[in-house]
Amino acid sequence: MIGLFDLSNQLFWMLVVAVGFPLATIFLGEINLRLRRAKHPLFTPLSNLRNLILPTLTLFLLLFKVMGLARDTVGVRISETLLWIAVIYTTLSVVNIILFEDAKEGTWQSNVPKLFLDLSRFFLVLIGTAIVLSSVWQADLGGLLTALGVGSLVIGLALQDSLSNIFSGMALLFERPFKLGDWIQVGDTLGKVVEITWRSVHLQTKSGDIVIVPNSELAGGTLKNYNRPLPTYRIDLELGFSYDDPPNKIKQILTQTALETEGVLSKPPPLVVTSAYADFTINYQVLLYIADCSQELSVRDRFMTRVWYVAKRYNLNIPYPIAAEYEYQSATPTPEMLAEIAKKTLAKIPSLSQFGSEMLDTLSQKGTWLDFARGEFVILENEPLLGLYVIIEGTAQMSLTDKMGQVQIIGQLEQGELFGEKASLISEQISDVSILAVEDLQVLLLDKNTLQTLLEHSPRLSNEIGEIMELRRRAVRSFFNVA
Repeated sequence: MIGLFDLSNQLFWMLVVAVGFPLATIFLGEINLRLRRAKHPLFTPLSNLRNLILPTLTLFLLLFKVMGLARDTVGVRISETLLWIAVIYTTLSVVNIILFEDAKEGTWQSNVPKLFLDLSRFFLVLIGTAIVLSSVWQADLGGLLTALGVGSLVIGLALQDSLSNIFSGMALLFERPFKLGDWIQVGDTLGKVVEITWRSVHLQTKSGDIVIVPNSELAGGTLKNYNRPLPTYRIDLELGFSYDDPPNKIKQILTQTALETEGVLSKPPPLVVTSAYADFTINYQVLLYIADCSQELSVRDRFMTRVWYVAKRYNLNIPYPIAAEYEYQSATPTPEMLAEIAKKTLAKIPSLSQFGSEMLDTLSQKGTWLDFARGEFVILENEPLLGLYVIIEGTAQMSLTDKMGQVQIIGQLEQGELFGEKASLISEQISDVSILAVEDLQVLLLDKNTLQTLLEHSPRLSNEIGEIMELRRRAVRSFFNVA
């Protein structure tokens, strides 16, 4: 009876191997084909099941059940070991899919650190190795665990700092106080996170240097993330102006200048406060907010440059202490020199060249000198005109906003050319276009009263302004018709 039972059992396993293996292979092949076409993430683990687990399982059953070899023979042990390796490898692919595959933003998978996958792999391999050693090869794990414990103690003492960094890294990755691309500050170090490892975080400073910060320092110190909750970075500046300049006027002008500076955010808005009454100046603290820390130097430069031009246009005084007086030849043009430059430029304009020297002297002296930095707007579209502008030096650009809200360039203005011509009209005094300084620009502003006096004495100028207005009106009309 026993022999008959063993024979039937053996026949059963022969049938499983001979029939079950091909059928299972065909069945799993069809499923894998459909999953591959659909690009489903389960394609990988099912492929491992078909190509790794199924063959090794069949080999094990063939040796152990069909051929009747003892469990402790080398061939059976090797086949069972291969089977466990295949199972562990497939399980790792399943863990990877569950935690990371197709992890969309905002899902729980996207918040799982990659370190968790590495740890999962490590423990699965460790458990699988223990199972194989104890159940397949009958290894005594007690002595091995004792040896490992002593060895781990010695290694732990030797690698105390490294292990501290690793565990700190694990805590940081689960906590996720920052991510790749964030700008963070640790102590006096400010940089962009470019790499996160088990031991350290690599920061790229604004100068391009790479600073490696140990995870233990990050976990144990104060960390500031400039990308959370909003990607903003603050620039602190201090400027001093004369006691003769009203503080409210200064704060208004500096705030407007900051808002017009490229790279400065409007939300949160720039803040200007009176900070101190110094020996020579009233000091003002200016707080600017930018989105990209790497642009701090360029934004700071643009703002500080514009302050000089704005101060000059509004006759604001930026005092500085003088320790001694020196007699020197100044490179700065005197008012007389500026008037002479303006006179020569005005004389080049055909409609003004008819005036005598005295009239040109009067115009050059009555006009208001305005300096604009590259990138500043002289006139904004749909804003009131102050008068007629004559370009003394530099280049400007005309632009307007199309129906889609996009700014389009429609022309360029050079030295001696006029703009703001609509100021000559009584009814229309709103600019159709914006005028932007392409390079440092110096203009002479003739106010409306001076302009009206010119028009009364010069019909030719009136005709020229009319022609300019008509040409620019046609350009605007043509542009919108095309657009």
